[in-house]
Amino acid sequence: MANFVRYPLQNLSRTAMRRAQEEYEKVELPWGKKTETRENSVAESNGHRETRNSNAGRIPVPQELVEESNPRTPQPQVKVVNSNLSEAANAVTIAAANRLARRKNRSAETIPILPKDREISGGRRGRYRIEGFLQDGESVRVYQGTQVMNNKPILIKEYLLPDGTFNQKEAKERKENFEKLASLNLKNGGGQDFRLISPWDAIAPSNEKRCYLIFEPPIHNSLTLREYLLKNGAMTPQQVRGVLYQVLQTLWFLHSHRLRIFDDELKQGIPHGNLSLDSLSIAIDSQPSALDEPQFFIYAADLALWEDLSQPPTAKISERSPKQDLIDLGYVSFYLLSGTTVDPDTSQPLNPKLQQHWPEFKDVRLKKFIYRLLGIDLPFKTAFEAMQALLARLPSEIEAPAEVDAEPDIPEENTRKSSVLLLLLVILAFGLLAGLLWQIIAKLLHNPPQLELPVFNSSEPCCLAQIDRVPTENATYIIETDGIWSYIFNTVSLVSYNKTFTEELNNREPRLKNYTLNISNTNVIEAIRARRADFALTTSIKDLPDDMEQVEVAYDGLVVFVAFSDNKRRQSIPNALNGKITLDQLREIYTTKTLTDWSPPEGINSSIQPYMPIDNRQAIQVFEQLVFKEEPPQEFTDLAKKMTGEIRPKIDRKLIDESYILGEILKDFEQDRTVGIGFGLLSRVFNQCAVYPLAVGEKGQEVQPLVQQLDGEVKPIEPTTDLCDDKGSYWPDVEAFKSGRYPLTYRLVVVYPKDEMRSAAGKKFAELLKTDEGQRLLSEAGLVPLRILRERN
Repeated sequence: MANFVRYPLQNLSRTAMRRAQEEYEKVELPWGKKTETRENSVAESNGHRETRNSNAGRIPVPQELVEESNPRTPQPQVKVVNSNLSEAANAVTIAAANRLARRKNRSAETIPILPKDREISGGRRGRYRIEGFLQDGESVRVYQGTQVMNNKPILIKEYLLPDGTFNQKEAKERKENFEKLASLNLKNGGGQDFRLISPWDAIAPSNEKRCYLIFEPPIHNSLTLREYLLKNGAMTPQQVRGVLYQVLQTLWFLHSHRLRIFDDELKQGIPHGNLSLDSLSIAIDSQPSALDEPQFFIYAADLALWEDLSQPPTAKISERSPKQDLIDLGYVSFYLLSGTTVDPDTSQPLNPKLQQHWPEFKDVRLKKFIYRLLGIDLPFKTAFEAMQALLARLPSEIEAPAEVDAEPDIPEENTRKSSVLLLLLVILAFGLLAGLLWQIIAKLLHNPPQLELPVFNSSEPCCLAQIDRVPTENATYIIETDGIWSYIFNTVSLVSYNKTFTEELNNREPRLKNYTLNISNTNVIEAIRARRADFALTTSIKDLPDDMEQVEVAYDGLVVFVAFSDNKRRQSIPNALNGKITLDQLREIYTTKTLTDWSPPEGINSSIQPYMPIDNRQAIQVFEQLVFKEEPPQEFTDLAKKMTGEIRPKIDRKLIDESYILGEILKDFEQDRTVGIGFGLLSRVFNQCAVYPLAVGEKGQEVQPLVQQLDGEVKPIEPTTDLCDDKGSYWPDVEAFKSGRYPLTYRLVVVYPKDEMRSAAGKKFAELLKTDEGQRLLSEAGLVPLRILRERN
């Protein structure tokens, strides 16, 4: 009523316009009628943006693709309430949205839409098949698809690079940057992604005018915040606080995460750069909290890191910075409180700098907080500072009304009784606390506790820089040509894009700039004794000479694998083997090419084709040592020779290594319906999902080398585990490798002379690798660290 008295003409006009719109929607036109959707009901009107990519919105949620997914980090709880807000803000906004939806890049029209069943190859995770067309934008298209290998549902975003917009050089640069997104990992060390929806794979075909990003299916029943407003109306202040907390948590992680991106420089965090009602989604948890209020989770998508790659070179792109992210979040929270982005009276974008555009609510502190996000008041310096300010008061203290009515009279006698009761409760609480403290002190005096390291902590220094007295003069270290260290130290992009492990280590630790790495086939002990090297990196030496010292710095091991298939298929080889294999069965397979004690899945041939990475000499040696107890039978040697003779002519100069046999095993399963089994080094096959690693050991004592976090506990992976999930969802069982419980473990060491005059370089190099930072680098390269790192949770 107060609003009507203050603005009578505007309210009458708005009411009439709504009534007219309702009547208009009831009319069925005989031509070109389209189904009304939330997406075209309202257009974004962010007045604070100079330019916004018109197709940088959310990934649509096709119902047939939806899969249940448990949100990762439960956050504040809200109760979702319905509102009488109309599905459409007004007819002017609808018309504007329709115009934007129809606007197309004429150059892009020359690039045809991908047909159904078209396959896209070249991705790190395999091939993908188009199942349907979902959305067409100015320079971005969205398709429903599946991963060919296991029929996993995925979404494909197609980014167009038409000739009329990008010249040849510009298109090439964009494609190179798209390809780098395949190795992007927006997670912390424990696999948490802080609700960031990032690409699962990236493909940039050299012969096409487009690039592809592959995403996993959206969260079940999720809506963009814009869709949520259209369906439910404005949020309450308490709900907005819940949204703010989760997004600030995401921004805090994103802004502080160390990441190597396109310019190949280590950056301490990146901005989101594209926060809006369309890039933030809300998922309502169907399980209510203890207060019978449904929980909700906010997911952030469409980072400018990849969305800007499809922007024309001439486009004027607004600032991308952590500071701008906070401003954008301020606008989002303002719109959530308002329930819309446009003024219903003027059809103009809402402006938080105008007091009359603010809705009426009693949470004065929240309004001041949003003022600071927007920069109207003293701005926050970081997302972490903003998050601390948001949590400064308890939610129960926040909803206090601005104007408090006179309280009803309370009898003095009741007040006195309440005070006495409160005093007694306080005295009782202090008494219990004092008794508890006395018991603890007495126990400590009689039984001093043994010092114990925390499970996820480390007694080693955290950083390379904390190791003192590292020799800076010239030093030489040696690794074996066929050893795993040669692969770790010389393979490009294992730990840093376009850099080797050695280059990354030297960049982080400048005191190693005078250290020279040599690769040789000579005996490392002889090389050190002959002073051709100061120290060496090799596998653990069983009978180490008395004049030498060796220090463990990491673990590795063999894994035995079969083709991984969708766990819903009946023809699952891991399921048929119960996810494990005994050492006796391995010996049988690699001497007779048969396996007697098993039943193959229906539709699969009973014959078995064993594979071995013949060109990885270390893997063969370790297999001979650990499986055949250093006495390989002639049948094993003959099998290796036969494989070499059969395969080598087919592949010319390609290596018969783990990468090759992974493809062969998968081909055996998909094309020939036969069982291929192989082995290789864990460091060379980890973080892929084409094959399943089997638990190995004596019968009844098989140990799975990989573990996952399930129901709050760390458990071994199983044949039903989705190995194609994001990197970080499973990891090596450090304890199993450290204790030797996993039977195919071998240890990696630094060897140096005991002579104090010559030991300093090797001793300090080992100390550097044993720091948390060094262990993290070795882990990223594929090795198993000496301990569970602090980031793992």
